[in-house]
Amino acid sequence: MTTKPRFWFWMAGILGAIAGVIAIAMLARGTTVRDYVDNTYTRAANLDRGEEIAFTSGNAPTVVAANIAGKWKPVSQYADASGVYLRYNDDMVLVRPQGKGSVIRVDDVERAYRTYHSSVGGNWGWTSGHGESFRGRGPGAGK
Repeated sequence: MTTKPRFWFWMAGILGAIAGVIAIAMLARGTTVRDYVDNTYTRAANLDRGEEIAFTSGNAPTVVAANIAGKWKPVSQYADASGVYLRYNDDMVLVRPQGKGSVIRVDDVERAYRTYHSSVGGNWGWTSGHGESFRGRGPGAGK
């Protein structure tokens, strides 16, 4: 009879240790892409534009964007000569070249859409909210 309580005691300890490791990993990584960028890259407040906050990296934009997208899967992404645009549910991350490295800009996705519409307007897939020009709904709709 003494082996069963000891077994459950050890199982609870092991599960508690696993939960602790997971919690530490989540705190180190952050809970949003915004937190991840803040914890990973160098803050550059002098490059902020209004509500858009800036960070820098010594790596090329494609490397930085791949790193961010690898840790936080974007809903949509688009790249052109101006940079790499990563769209998340609530945030936008833009990675642009700057000198030999990159500047990383983080902003609210709605504000970013308005600011960068000329680049991402027809390229970011929107699940809702930006389909004002969509007229369909199937045969017989609106009759």
